[in-house]
Amino acid sequence: MSEKLKAQQRSFDAKNHYVNNRLFSLVLVSGLIMLAPAANAKDKKPKATPSAPKDEIEVVGHIPSTDGPVRRFLSTQHYSSHYVYAERDPGKSVTLIDVTKTNSPAVLADVSYPSNGGSDSLTLVAGTAALVTSEAAAPAPVAPPQTVRIMDFSDPRNPKVAREFTGVTAMSRDDGRGLIFVANQDGIWILQQHFALDPEVEKSYANYVLYSH
Repeated sequence: MSEKLKAQQRSFDAKNHYVNNRLFSLVLVSGLIMLAPAANAKDKKPKATPSAPKDEIEVVGHIPSTDGPVRRFLSTQHYSSHYVYAERDPGKSVTLIDVTKTNSPAVLADVSYPSNGGSDSLTLVAGTAALVTSEAAAPAPVAPPQTVRIMDFSDPRNPKVAREFTGVTAMSRDDGRGLIFVANQDGIWILQQHFALDPEVEKSYANYVLYSH
């Protein structure tokens, strides 16, 4: 074969090699483009639907049982501190508890009434001051212990018990702070009510903050 024919053959082979490489590259890229959505679809997990906000009553604090059953609570305030007096049977004792931080209540004082043959009890509390009255000793009727349940009605067709307290001897509310005090054989429980925020109201407020300033 002449040199001229050899040169033409090399040129033809080079062109074929280039065309084949281009075709292979196009097919490879096309395949990757077609596979990518499928791979992404396979890897992508459906997002979990966020649960709807709901009203709650939950336990936020607890003080273990101390000296006998609590019969009643009296709430009060001193400056920015919040207190609750937990009184036991008449003539027995009273406990002063700081409930400013509901998740860590602190017992400030646990005082026994003087043994004078009478039946001392709290009449009024004002911050760290209290009015105590004494009556002649007499048997007083004691209410039987109760069972208190926190019920969840967020699904009206399937209500459920969220928490149960048995042997409850006293219960009181602090409406100003949304607190509920419950006493049983296990001690004093501090419950707090939380109302669910309306998503539409939050959305309107966010739009107001975003576009009104």
